[in-house]
Amino acid sequence: MVKEKKKSEKKAGDKSVRSPSSTNEYPEFSKQDGSVVRQDVTLTAARKVEKRLNEASPRRESKRDEPPSEDTTQYEEPVLTKLIVERYEGEKVRGLYEGEGFAVFQGGCVYHGMFSEGLMHGHGVYVWADKLKYEGDFVKNIPMNHGIYTWPDGSTYKGQVVNGMRNGFGMFKCSTLPVSYIGHWSDGQRHGKGSIYYNEDGTSWYEGDWENNIRKGWGIRCYKSGNIYEGQWEDNMRHGEGRMRWLTTNEEYTGQWEKGVQNGVGKYTWFLKRIPNSQYPLRNEYVGDFVNGSRHGHGKFYYASGAVYEGEWVSNKKHGKGRLTFKTGRVYEGLFCNDEIVEPSEFEGESRTSSDQSPGSSPRSNCGSCLTAEIIRMLDGSESNSVLGTSIELDLDLLLSRYPEKDRMEEKKQVEFAVLRNITELRRIYSFYSSLGCEQSLDNTFLMTRLYFWRFLKDCRFHHHKLTLADMDRLLSANSASSVEEIHSPFTTILLRHFLNYILQLAYHIHHKEYQNRSPSLFLCFTKLMTENIHPNACQVRGNLFSEQQRTLYAMNYIDKCWEIYTVYCRPSTLPPGEPTMKMRHFLWMFKDFKMINKELTATKFVEVIAEDNPFIHDGIDSNFELELVFLEFFEALLSFALVSITDQMTRSYTNTANEELSANKYGSILCSQNLQTQSQSALGSRETVHFASTKSSSKLGLLLDIIKTRKSEAKIKKSLSEERVSKISFKPVEKEISSSHNEEFEKPKDEQKERLNTWVSHLYVFFVNTLFQAYKHEEMLKEKIKENRQSDALAEKQRKLEDDELEAKLNVLREEAKKDYESDATAGKEPVDAASSHLTASPREDTVAQATKSTTMKRRRR
Repeated sequence: MVKEKKKSEKKAGDKSVRSPSSTNEYPEFSKQDGSVVRQDVTLTAARKVEKRLNEASPRRESKRDEPPSEDTTQYEEPVLTKLIVERYEGEKVRGLYEGEGFAVFQGGCVYHGMFSEGLMHGHGVYVWADKLKYEGDFVKNIPMNHGIYTWPDGSTYKGQVVNGMRNGFGMFKCSTLPVSYIGHWSDGQRHGKGSIYYNEDGTSWYEGDWENNIRKGWGIRCYKSGNIYEGQWEDNMRHGEGRMRWLTTNEEYTGQWEKGVQNGVGKYTWFLKRIPNSQYPLRNEYVGDFVNGSRHGHGKFYYASGAVYEGEWVSNKKHGKGRLTFKTGRVYEGLFCNDEIVEPSEFEGESRTSSDQSPGSSPRSNCGSCLTAEIIRMLDGSESNSVLGTSIELDLDLLLSRYPEKDRMEEKKQVEFAVLRNITELRRIYSFYSSLGCEQSLDNTFLMTRLYFWRFLKDCRFHHHKLTLADMDRLLSANSASSVEEIHSPFTTILLRHFLNYILQLAYHIHHKEYQNRSPSLFLCFTKLMTENIHPNACQVRGNLFSEQQRTLYAMNYIDKCWEIYTVYCRPSTLPPGEPTMKMRHFLWMFKDFKMINKELTATKFVEVIAEDNPFIHDGIDSNFELELVFLEFFEALLSFALVSITDQMTRSYTNTANEELSANKYGSILCSQNLQTQSQSALGSRETVHFASTKSSSKLGLLLDIIKTRKSEAKIKKSLSEERVSKISFKPVEKEISSSHNEEFEKPKDEQKERLNTWVSHLYVFFVNTLFQAYKHEEMLKEKIKENRQSDALAEKQRKLEDDELEAKLNVLREEAKKDYESDATAGKEPVDAASSHLTASPREDTVAQATKSTTMKRRRR
């Protein structure tokens, strides 16, 4: 039964219990946020080229942000040895302890619980002499299955136990320090996936992979300052591919790390704050080599002013051969020394006036650049007479060309007045849809992409005017220089001026027949569209992709793989310019090929889901399978199918299977086969999302399920702890009991909301990762095998044809030889006979001899 300590204590009589850690339980380093390349935003001398970037010392987080170390309060599970019973109270069967009993062991240890055949077996409570307590299941004197350890200082562990050690899933909470861990364990150490919180506020935490109490693998570290690192870890340090965001200073690094410092190829960005809801980012960016946190080697620096330097760097300074393009367009290519041009006489004036538009630059320089732009516009003869000013220019040439020349100026003037009256509202709408489901922007800039523009069109019911979103894309890209593949791309960037132009074009196309005999026609079309569609419906988000920010962030993990599937199953459109599109029948055929049409997701349910927000697909009797679906409709339909086809039972069965794999796996990780990477940096730049590799993305998805289970287990643990304290709370005043009941009622809706979110995330994970992506992978493998078989069959056919040709050639040669032999034999048989012999006749005896000789020759030939 309960044993003495396995290890002798350092001091006599002092039984300090050790933690699940090795030497450091929660190690943090002084360079907590890594080495940071800082940038000086001012020019220090006229000979300095552009903005001088001073050599920066590594930034260190304040010590207040460091989580507490737990060297002095270490914990370990004691091992049960030398179980000598001094006193026993309870039942006995045949002289053996049986049933419920109470035992006092030699050394002062106590057990109260179930016995079987003289051994502790079943549920019980064991208390060591030093007041360490275990309450849970026993199997033949060994703590097993599920239990709760409580250390003398009040620290607790609740979770799975194997052979008396923490193994499996459980939660540890330290009472002396604000540290708690919930996740997977192995042999009493954090091992697998888990989350650790370093303060009570929950602002400093780590979620990710562990190996023997060490952060190793993929994980997310959020510091108390708000700075976040997401990427690979090794020996408790950032090591490998990762992204660090310094939210306090608006800086970001994405690239390679080595022992907590930037080393290798990476990209460092300094974000310059703009006014809220700005369109155009203003930032300094370096892309190139790093050594020990400094720009060192070859790299390219993009200045916010528009200047660019590409060349050699040494310790954060331009040094060696390089090429500097000033913001005026002039180029210097040559040697640099200590961040200066070696021969600066020709470019001295350029370096003085090449300051960046940064917070440190003076307003005079910004004003000067604006005046220069205006002067260039006037000299160019392209000055704008628009009432909207120079900041917004509408491209109305295509629309005005459809009106008589005498009416064009009036049409343009009136529609610009209409846009000017609504510009504040349109800016607000643009900013609202640009930031849907986005994280905090470091420089207050958001850009709209076509995916969000589709959501705006659907919310404002543009597609109720007998136009599909695919038709609108073709209409808006009629005179653009984009390729056919980009016409329906969800990642295409749409600026504010493009947004306004698109609204005007759609307004004309929808209402021009109604107002073709009235003037100003374009003004009336735009006004009616604003009155009937935009004003009453804008910013009222429908659909299930952008309904909640948290759900949007989770769903975006699957968007790139779904875009890959969408493009594979698109077919050329019958309408010009013949770009690839997906019709509804192609979507249904895809699900049939994937064998995903079943009793939960029938063909009828398939049509109903897609027809929810499209009035022209299904009228209750007939369905139109010829309508084209853009990617937004495709992806939102998949999100709806995830809730329809995946039942709670399927989710629970998968979670149980995953848990078994996690407990059986030494490292406690589930590796998914899907690679969820971002489409392009420019496409999703405003979303500020970066994925590094398939294993990291898959581990993130695996961590997602663990977090869900973590939240559920945490709720259960809190509930059980509250039940244990019921007797202690009973003597408190009635007022406190009432206030606590009100708090519970207030927290209940929050818990239900979290539960719904967790269920939704689980359904999505099972549907996409375990069903859709696996079916797509299987289908692609079949296509690849079919392709390989066809190629092998074609090669075999070609080989057979060659062999047949060779055989035919050989037969032709043999025929030619046989023909020649026959001709030679025929020629020899027709030789002239002597005149004398022709008058002689053979005697009968000679004929007999000749026949005998001939028969003998034939026999020999037969033999």
